Amino acid sequence: MNTDKIQNKFSLSYFNLMTSLLAVLNSNEDDDTNLVLARYLLEHFHELKNLSIYDVAEECYVSRSSIQRFAKLIGYESFTAMKQNAPITRQHMDAFVQYACHPEFDQFLRISMDDMMQDINEMFLAQNLDVLVKRIHDSEQVVILAADLSSYPAKVLQQGLAAIGKLIRIVTDAYPDTALLQNLKPEDLVIVTSTTGNYAIATLYDLQNVHAFKVLITLNHSEKFESCYNNVIYLSHKFHSSDRITEGIQNVYTRYGISYFFDLLFNLYIEKVNTLPSSHPHSILIK
Repeated sequence: MNTDKIQNKFSLSYFNLMTSLLAVLNSNEDDDTNLVLARYLLEHFHELKNLSIYDVAEECYVSRSSIQRFAKLIGYESFTAMKQNAPITRQHMDAFVQYACHPEFDQFLRISMDDMMQDINEMFLAQNLDVLVKRIHDSEQVVILAADLSSYPAKVLQQGLAAIGKLIRIVTDAYPDTALLQNLKPEDLVIVTSTTGNYAIATLYDLQNVHAFKVLITLNHSEKFESCYNNVIYLSHKFHSSDRITEGIQNVYTRYGISYFFDLLFNLYIEKVNTLPSSHPHSILIK
């Protein structure tokens, strides 16, 4: 599929239409108009590109203006703009099915996981992650930016760090707090996780004017990131670079890579700090 016309239609607020619709589905009451629209669009996602606003209005018993308001609610200029995101989102969703249909999946998964963990271990040791640990520790505000679909590892890390008194925040395309990012200072830290690099490419414009120290964790070795990020941490040396948003990719790195990396990072954080008995949980000293 040629995605040239929609390469510039992604941002922090609208990266994955499926994610945006699921966020509405998960957060509204059953009789809410927005939930009705989200449910209908999800159930008919495969034919969304052919649906007109009149079709949706008739099937959902809502006005066209309600549909336009809904599109703007989830970050799009209009219903038409929202539909333009559907084909590439569909490709990403199809990749989930293709990944799980691999022959002898259990054996394939075990071997792939072993190879991935060894690869990430080697990259983790080859890059000076002590510096990142110290920045996380020293920065007053730490924000992890991730596609909502891939944000679970960040939430696990958030809970782990909270347990030892370090609070961080998470921003995703489902809940895009652009004001938070714009108010960050140079001594603050933004960590972007984007295994394929797609989310990093989609949010480049949003991050250009963010004044915090910016770190990207990715597989994508594109030079495009060097102008935006202060530091790029690579999960592997095996993957090619791409300056454009690519078709849906699902593999063990996209499924488990960030989780494994954050486990290693949290372990390193624990090793590098000395949690002293204190009424102030922030009494943590880098060894």
